[in-house]
Amino acid sequence: MPFGAGNIALERLADALEPLDAELEPHAPLRPAAVLAVLLGGPPLTGSSRLLLIERANAGRHHAGQIALPGGKPEASDQDLLATALREAHEEVFVPRDELTVLGRLDPVPVPSGYFVVPFVAGETRGWQPSAFNHEVARLVLPTLDQLADPAVHQRHGERTWRGKTYGLHRYAISDPPLWGATARMVWDLMERLRRSA
Repeated sequence: MPFGAGNIALERLADALEPLDAELEPHAPLRPAAVLAVLLGGPPLTGSSRLLLIERANAGRHHAGQIALPGGKPEASDQDLLATALREAHEEVFVPRDELTVLGRLDPVPVPSGYFVVPFVAGETRGWQPSAFNHEVARLVLPTLDQLADPAVHQRHGERTWRGKTYGLHRYAISDPPLWGATARMVWDLMERLRRSA
């Protein structure tokens, strides 16, 4: 498997990510939102390291029943979008902020529900394992990096364009329901950067 031949230091992945202070492109009239991609089982990262995903509860909300990264909309108390991502991850799956090393961010993704989603990436560094979640989450989904890198799991099925920029449409058959949509695009971006870091 792609990650079996070596380990990926968090510092190498950080070098492959967008810096936290990188300027965001204009996105009005879309509203900002933020998510957090938490990598478990390091450092260093290996093929058996896992990505923390959730299935959103069916409660009449946007994206109900979908596989997603923890995250959501900013609140007035959030200093910035990174604070939004960290707060939402703590609220939804009780991720302890002091056990994370924030590494950088992925490319933002516009979504049809009217949001411009900024994905941040963090590595869990002290052995914390997710085991609980709040009412907004139906269950945890914890694929390994080897699973996500498996060509039999990943499918690209078209593309769409927003403001002249083309976004690939991706699908990962890692669960039922599968991972698709904006989150699949973010996971693909993360996996590409992990490959460049190996």
